[in-house]
Amino acid sequence: MNGSKLDLFSKNGVLVSKDVSPFQTFSGKGMTFQLQSYDWNSCACVSYLTMRAFLGLMKMDTLICTPYTKDMPLLSYDFISAMGRRTLMVEAYDTLVEPVDLSSMLAVKEKYQDLKDKPTKAAWYDSLKLPPTVCKVGDSSRLSALATEMITAYLDLFASARDIDRTAKTARNSAYVEGLINDGPTFKLVSKMIGTESAQTLFRRFLFGTK
Repeated sequence: MNGSKLDLFSKNGVLVSKDVSPFQTFSGKGMTFQLQSYDWNSCACVSYLTMRAFLGLMKMDTLICTPYTKDMPLLSYDFISAMGRRTLMVEAYDTLVEPVDLSSMLAVKEKYQDLKDKPTKAAWYDSLKLPPTVCKVGDSSRLSALATEMITAYLDLFASARDIDRTAKTARNSAYVEGLINDGPTFKLVSKMIGTESAQTLFRRFLFGTK
């Protein structure tokens, strides 16, 4: 399995690979992307996207978990390495139908509070970010440890998570995803590379599994 953070999902259940053609590899504007998309435990869409640019001087790994039959937050992980500077983002988004106790994830955040926070630009989805969300810079080994512990705490919550009607949950997920399509910097970038219609398919079907 590619990517240690994706391995956390395979160790905690079954990942069933999706056919991501024609998005397995796509390039533009000096960047090359590679995509994997999975169904995880018949309860979530898990996608893993890598980007390489500037002869490998810039790298980004993205992992997204979009639950559809468990009432859990949508989770997004990004690890970015650029010119020797490393940034980690682990974002939990409120796509919940009912509140969930995220204290175990908050405990991980508290454990790594000494790592420097990185300010982020204001965006429409800031109001959806739940308290465990972090954006940090620092030593790659500690950032990786933070990510591993945060994702593990998140996955542990699935054992007691409420079952949810897929239609109701997908409506919550879709509201977030359609917001990204309407006003999201990553969507705008990708649409310039592969076209708007293809980018919509990529986001809805493979990155988030809402269609």
